[in-house]
This record gives sequence, C-alpha cells and structure tokens, in this order.
Amino acid sequence: MANCWLYIYESRALRRIYIGIANSMDRVFEDHNPDALALRDFEGTEILQTVLPFGSRADARKAEAIAIHVAVFAGQSVAATSEDGQTLTYTNRAGVYSTSELGPAILLREGNVNAASMTGTVFVPITASPLDGRVAPFGGSKGAVFADRASRYWNVARSKRPRVTRLVAVLTGPRKVILGDWDVRSTDSWHQPDPSWSRVEVPLVDEGDDDPRGIKGMTLDGHRLNSGVTYSPDLR
Repeated sequence: MANCWLYIYESRALRRIYIGIANSMDRVFEDHNPDALALRDFEGTEILQTVLPFGSRADARKAEAIAIHVAVFAGQSVAATSEDGQTLTYTNRAGVYSTSELGPAILLREGNVNAASMTGTVFVPITASPLDGRVAPFGGSKGAVFADRASRYWNVARSKRPRVTRLVAVLTGPRKVILGDWDVRSTDSWHQPDPSWSRVEVPLVDEGDDDPRGIKGMTLDGHRLNSGVTYSPDLR
C-alpha cells in the first residue's frame, strides 16, 4: 500500500483546523472543499505535514483520529474528510472521529466468550464516556469503583429478577469487550430509588470481584446489545 502523509491547515486567529490525509505531498496544495480552501488561503494560516510518511492509510487514520480528538478538546473548530469524501466538522468536546480508531484505555485480553454459554445473565451496555458523574470504563479502575456504574440503574424485568445470577458489562461499539463480570444476589431485594421509576439497582454479591470467571477483557460473541439490558438465552 502507498505511503500516506497527515497534513494540517491551522489558523490561530480563526481557531480553526483542517486535518487531511494525502497519498502524495502535492495533495496539500491541490483543490479542496471551499471551507478548507478558505482556511488554507487565509492570511497567517500555517500548513503542516508529517515529515516522514505513514506506512499505510490505516496508520494515518489512527493518527488523524488522535489529532482530531486533541484539537477538539482544546476548543478548536476542526474539519476533516471521511473516506467517502464527506466533510466532517467537530466543534465541541463530544467530537471523536471514530470509536473504531480511538477508544477508552481498557483491559484487553485474548479470547472470546459466546453468550450462548452463559445462563442467568443480564448484559448491560456501557459507552466509552462518563455518565452522570459516574466513571468511564478505564481499565485501571477497581471493580468496586466501576460497579457503581455497571449496576445502576436498569430496567430489569420483575419476572426475570429471581433467576438473574450474573451481571456482565459490555463496551458498546464494533468490538464488544467485557468490562466486568459480577455475581448477583438474585434473592435480594432490588433497590428501586424512586417508586415511580421502573429502573433498579442490580444487587451484586461483591462489588470488588469483577472477574470471578477470568473473562474480563475478552470479546463477547453471539449477542446483540441494545440501549438497555439484554439477557442470556435462558432468560428470554
């Protein structure tokens, strides 16, 4: 595969950045979309590019994702071009170029676990960002810290609760990484903070023990996540 360069049009006066990938160094000075051209030709705009090329476009895409994320976090208005030529613009800290290129620093372990082999299990989807003051799925967090987010608050069907013996938190996205695996006290009362609210807290046996079966960090196979809880085959 041909070498690729990462290049940037940067205007400190406008607080705007355009980030692109070029298959040749000539691309930096060729035609672009009107917004990119206006930025490039604006007085004082600095044009930067990697001195040495990346060995592949895939590697350049990873660098691009990191550059976009850091620039957006710094409060810049950032634009880039997708693989299909569409111009994408990011203007706030929520902008992450691609979760397949840039994701949370989590524990990863070789191996796959098929959901069909699990019983009595509630699966909960966890996004890469913090939620309502609760921690993001950082791999350095102890089980008891992350358990607060994993166990609260979910719409677990009342009829299924007595048969639930396990809670598995799974990272949303293309690779379903298992973030934690807890045993559940299925005979305990399920705490409901507000009687008018259907969501409950899943009662865990030991919040600190988030990997009793040694599967944390592995990939979950054979299961589709939803925005809320899903169940192992025996609970459906």
